[in-house]
Amino acid sequence: MTATSGSKTRFVILGGYLGAGKSTLAAALARRLRDKHGRSVAIITNDQGDALVDTEFMKSAGIDVREVLGGCFCSHFDEFVKSARSLVQMERPDIIIAEPIGTSTNIMATVVIPLRDMYPEEFEVAPLIVVVDGTHAMELLAPSSGFGLGGGKLIPAHQVHEAEVTVISKADLLDQKAMALVADRLAQEVPDSRTIACSARSGSNLEELVELILSDEVSHKAASGADQRLFNTEKATMGWYSGVSALEAKPHLDVYDLSKSIMKEVSDRYDPSAIGHVKLIYTSEQASLKMSLVHDSVQVDGIKGGRYSDCLGRLVLNARIMAPPAQMKKDLEEALSKVYAFMQLKVLEHRSSTLAPKPEVPDHYLNK
Repeated sequence: MTATSGSKTRFVILGGYLGAGKSTLAAALARRLRDKHGRSVAIITNDQGDALVDTEFMKSAGIDVREVLGGCFCSHFDEFVKSARSLVQMERPDIIIAEPIGTSTNIMATVVIPLRDMYPEEFEVAPLIVVVDGTHAMELLAPSSGFGLGGGKLIPAHQVHEAEVTVISKADLLDQKAMALVADRLAQEVPDSRTIACSARSGSNLEELVELILSDEVSHKAASGADQRLFNTEKATMGWYSGVSALEAKPHLDVYDLSKSIMKEVSDRYDPSAIGHVKLIYTSEQASLKMSLVHDSVQVDGIKGGRYSDCLGRLVLNARIMAPPAQMKKDLEEALSKVYAFMQLKVLEHRSSTLAPKPEVPDHYLNK
């Protein structure tokens, strides 16, 4: 069934911290809703800079996608709504999944409540879903002892407290004991939130989340009212990098080996605690592969086509690391150059950008 004139589009906000697996989960949900339930789905991605891995990933998966760049949905709310309306007018999706930046805060007051209060005739807003990386949940929810990725954990704890539904991601990587510990901790942190454990990679328990999305449950929770300034120091510790390379490969390029080599070069340059999230995607006519690095854990988020490529390709790299932007640029450009040279790749074009996130100034703040 497709959205029709006069009907509301179902809006699903999928929040969560850096590296939680939001994009992989969003793509898996979109495919299942489309292939198994006959629903049309579009996705809105979001990040600080340009050239987003997440957008490329959604396109390679055949999903309609828009992006909001330059900061959180909250500080670009009108652009966010414009993107949603554009999708409704052009693609007419039944469901829009929106994925905020991993360091977004006060999403309930600045995105969810404005959507449900200002556009009740256009959008039906599902309960706010917050994705928690099951493999790092206990660390992220540990009591704060300072600021930054190496100390305080103000942002991920705040995100969890806003949740109406908490998703424990990467469930396939947890044994029963570890899962029980995470579930118990989340029950203590957010007793009013429903918890669903699932794996986007294996598909386990995705259907429970799909049923929630297809239900008539709507967001109703009040905002927590946390002062945005509390999070600025923590956000400012993490530089942002984006790099895009057009590459010419020799025959039989191993795309997995290329991606893994880049991740190793990056991880060799930083302490694991400094790495918030590094992700890359390589695309060509023959292959597409997305890979992520969180702290010291590397995983393949998606692969399409073969493992090998014999033609022109495009590599996009995004990184959030606790380091000055200028140092990040130097480190990551050196990592890419070293791997490209070793694998005898000809760089036809390369561009990159770095920045230090500025404090967010929400367009709207509604807390009831």
